[in-house]
Amino acid sequence: MDVTSNDPSDLVLIRLAREGDGSALERLFERHYRMAYRVAYRWCGSRQDAEDVAQETFIKVVRGLRTFRESSSFTTWLYRIVVNTATDMHRRTAARARLAEDAGSPGPPAPETAAADPPDCDAERAWSAVGLLPEKQRTALLLVFGEGLSHREAAAVMGCPEVTVSWRIHQARRKLGKIMESGQ
Repeated sequence: MDVTSNDPSDLVLIRLAREGDGSALERLFERHYRMAYRVAYRWCGSRQDAEDVAQETFIKVVRGLRTFRESSSFTTWLYRIVVNTATDMHRRTAARARLAEDAGSPGPPAPETAAADPPDCDAERAWSAVGLLPEKQRTALLLVFGEGLSHREAAAVMGCPEVTVSWRIHQARRKLGKIMESGQ
């Protein structure tokens, strides 16, 4: 099948890529890279880290394409890989920072924030504050409010019940309110 004709579905592209069609794999990347980068950026807060996460995500996609279950949505699978990759990177960076701190060195620079925006911009401050939330609450907020996924879709990405996503968002909102009141 010619990949350039009639804009094939993700499933068709996956099947072609599994058979070794490099152009099908390239088309999948072109179609989904922006979303992967956007999610990674919102999770990491840094352009460089977001690029690293997006690239690592697609390496994982290539390696795991054979295990993709066609009964699932490719985008749900991809969201999960992006979030897990960003979480793993965050944990590695935090561990390195703790080691550097223990060794007495200054550690890595702080991630980029919305500091270039006017300080009175509450929406920007709120998104910056999201980075202070625990991982699961941050992920739930980013998927639902940042990406526009339903609670059900976010639950599929996060591998938990829908009610858990709702609870994490509730808890995150409470925490964000406290963070915003304290002016952090």
